[in-house]
Amino acid sequence: MNSTLTTLLIAGTAAIATADTLYLQDFETNGLNYTTSVTEFSDGNQDFWGNSGGISFNSSVVYNGADGEYFAGMDLDGEGATPPLYLTTSAIDISNTNNLQFAIDLAEDDASNGDEDWDESDFVHFEYNVDGAGWVNIFSVLWEGPSSPGDESNELPQVNGTEITDTFATFSSALAGITGTSLQLRVAWDLNSGDEDLAIDNILLSGDRIAVVPLPSAAFAGLGLLGAMGAYRRIRA
Repeated sequence: MNSTLTTLLIAGTAAIATADTLYLQDFETNGLNYTTSVTEFSDGNQDFWGNSGGISFNSSVVYNGADGEYFAGMDLDGEGATPPLYLTTSAIDISNTNNLQFAIDLAEDDASNGDEDWDESDFVHFEYNVDGAGWVNIFSVLWEGPSSPGDESNELPQVNGTEITDTFATFSSALAGITGTSLQLRVAWDLNSGDEDLAIDNILLSGDRIAVVPLPSAAFAGLGLLGAMGAYRRIRA
């Protein structure tokens, strides 16, 4: 006999998991539920880092398939900032939640000179921190490797072998086994040359929220154990 189910029946309660969006940042409201390590900036050309709704940049920089506003950066030290620069979400309640999933939309502008973009030292990391225990990498956007022996520059960025293009696409990862009370997400950017850029949108954390709810006593009256189990299953469904 299932001991957990028995306990639930005796207590007259049921633990029900529902898939929930725990956090969504779509950048439609500048500054909503995130902070940055330096003030968002742009020279109006190709040195920028910020919400597209609050900064401007060269019209030759194009991210296709954008869902409204987004956050983008290029040549981050061009205006005096010292990478890495950080975008950090507000604290997200993950209590009584499991099966966490992280997803984000990414795009990268084609280099204006016709070459590919990133070099070996460039990165953008996506990280999480649970209850202040320290930052843990989820995945990274990195230089994809040389196209020929000895070539250590001018390659498309990629996530685990999948290239980032100039059209937004979703990249995701399960955050297996994570439990706690509060979680933050962070994006760490280090792109230090012209044509090295990345745009992000729709930062999403989802999971199964577990709620304990009382079961109607009438559902179990006179049913016996097998009948109660059946009633429990019907209510849960």
